[in-house]
Parts: sequence; structure tokens; C-alpha cells
Amino acid sequence: MTIADIAKTLGIPESTVRFYRDRFEKFIPSAGSGRQKRYRPETLDVIRYIAEAYKRNEPHWQIEEALIRMVPINAELPEQTAIASATAQQQNQIVAQEQLFSFMNKMAAALETIAAQKEEIAALQSRIADLEARQAAADEAIERRFRQTDELLRELREARLKKQKRWWPFKR
Repeated sequence: MTIADIAKTLGIPESTVRFYRDRFEKFIPSAGSGRQKRYRPETLDVIRYIAEAYKRNEPHWQIEEALIRMVPINAELPEQTAIASATAQQQNQIVAQEQLFSFMNKMAAALETIAAQKEEIAALQSRIADLEARQAAADEAIERRFRQTDELLRELREARLKKQKRWWPFKR
């Protein structure tokens, strides 16, 4: 049966049947997939029960509990042979190994980058220490020159004072 057939049989709008089917899909017996999906006759009883429960204003969880007791849950398992299963496992292992190898290569590249950056940082720290030492020496030289200049200015002032003529030869 199709959704339209179920809706006509039960006298419920097709959109409502689709809502019930989507909401309680694991309890709706069906066969096929996509547009080829068809529903078994037992589906009528399940949809009828869901519609009546909604009319009684039962909550979703309560309807689901009742359906668990009433109807077996659908479990669609793909049919696989042992060979297909083993092949799929081998392919998964190959993919996992390739991903691991790729990850390890990326990790090695990252570690090499980190090592190069550490070397560069050490060189920069050494250069900074050298520049700081040069700056300290330059500051010391400037301070020494400043003191020498200050001393020369003091001596020059004193020499001027000695050379000045006294206009008043008398002492007071």
C-alpha cells in the first residue's frame, strides 16, 4: 500500500498520515525505499491506533510506549556476505592507515617547524642580549661624556670668575 492508499482507507488526510509515519517511523512496517516504498497491511492498524491516541490527546511519549508493547520495531539490515564484509573491513583499514600516515607526516612537519622556530628564537634572544649590552655601554659612554662636559663647564665658570676685573679695589 502507498501513503495515499492508507489515507483513503482510514479517511485521514495524506499529510497527517505522512506526519504519523515520520514521527513513528520505527513502528511502521514497510518494504522498499524512496518512491518505491510500500507499506504492509499491518500499517493500517498502527496508523489507526496513532490517530485515535492523538484524538484522546495522549502525548507523543505515551503513544510510543504503547507502540513498543504492541508492534515490533523495524530493523532494516543490509544483506552482506562474509566476503563483502571482509572487503569492506580491509578497505576501512586501508583508509585508516592512510589517514594515520597522513597525520604522522603532518605531525613530523609541524615538529620540524617548531624546531626551526626554536633555533630562530634562540638566535633572536642572543641578538637582543648583544644589543642590550651595546645599549648599556653606549649609555655609560654618554653618562661619562656628560660628566666630563659638566666638569669642563664648571672649570670654565671658575676661570671666568678669576679673570674678571674688580672695579672696586677696596674691600668692604
